[in-house]
Amino acid sequence: MKIAHITSVHKPNDNRIFYKEVTTLYNNGYDISLIVAGADTKRVNNIDIIGYPKTDGGRFKRMIKTSFIDIIKVCNRVNADIYHFHDPELILVGLYLKLKGKKVVYDIHENNPASILSKPYIKSKFMRVLLSKSFNLFEQISSKFFDALVTARPDITERFKHKNIITLRNFPILPNFSKIEDIKIEKIKPSVVYVGGMDSGRGINELLDSFETLDNYELWLLGPIAEKDLEDRIKYKSKNVRYFGIVEAYEVFSYINQADIGIITFLEAPNHINTLATKPFEYMACGKPLIMSNFEYWQDTFGECSLYVDPSNPKDISIKIDILMKDKELRVKMGNLNKELSLNEYNWEKESNKLLILYKDLEK
Repeated sequence: MKIAHITSVHKPNDNRIFYKEVTTLYNNGYDISLIVAGADTKRVNNIDIIGYPKTDGGRFKRMIKTSFIDIIKVCNRVNADIYHFHDPELILVGLYLKLKGKKVVYDIHENNPASILSKPYIKSKFMRVLLSKSFNLFEQISSKFFDALVTARPDITERFKHKNIITLRNFPILPNFSKIEDIKIEKIKPSVVYVGGMDSGRGINELLDSFETLDNYELWLLGPIAEKDLEDRIKYKSKNVRYFGIVEAYEVFSYINQADIGIITFLEAPNHINTLATKPFEYMACGKPLIMSNFEYWQDTFGECSLYVDPSNPKDISIKIDILMKDKELRVKMGNLNKELSLNEYNWEKESNKLLILYKDLEK
């Protein structure tokens, strides 16, 4: 069967979509391609990336043209048997493909109604609540027409009642650590690493504040910065901070390996308190101790793998960093536990079996 994964939002080298799901299916003998808005058409690792232009203009124009009209033209040309889409704005495309008799999989990366509640560009709280509830109803009804649902977290799975749904957690692809070449970094102080997108909602300002007093340590930041003010602060106004820019997925472990602690201090928000973020698992794969936000879900999930902080309190963050840095025995114990869990459970090699079983069922 011919398979096409589709995204109008993500990049062609997206870690979950390309390196995990698409590559796993290709390596198991499937005829698969990836349709991506705003990408160049090319062949990567023997997989066809089929790009088409993104429409310039406002959000509404992009939704209509890029995420419906143009993508349907590409899907008709590809003529796959199974379409697997990754963005909620493609739900109408999925319904159209079902009407054409295709099998369709909806891959849900986020709790979308909760995410709407946190959108800063929707100024009115009333509108955020109304849009959140409206989209929830739309998503619940439309999802029943799809052949399968794939979710990134258990809490998302619990939102849906579907006969064919799997939770495909975003665990890391474990590299061959013996072959990883360390990036050449002049490491002057013990370091705390954060990898991922950066914006105010992810607690980066509070994390930067905490390092104003931590002269014995430094913070390593890797990833895209979403806000201009935050970018200026990180690059030019921060103390005890080093920004390494955006790095390829295969390079991330090289940086984490050389750090001492992995950190993630998202602020409390509807789409954060129950999220199963990817980065803690990458830190764990490298045998690093963790410091995380004190969300109940995170504490229940990670237990003794981490120390927990109030993400809105820079002083609490700095105190916990100092405690963990000074307690070598605790760092080693926590790091060993995290490494063991990563090797035995929290890795893509084991998790990907769920995806292969799902596709075997779809072939019937």
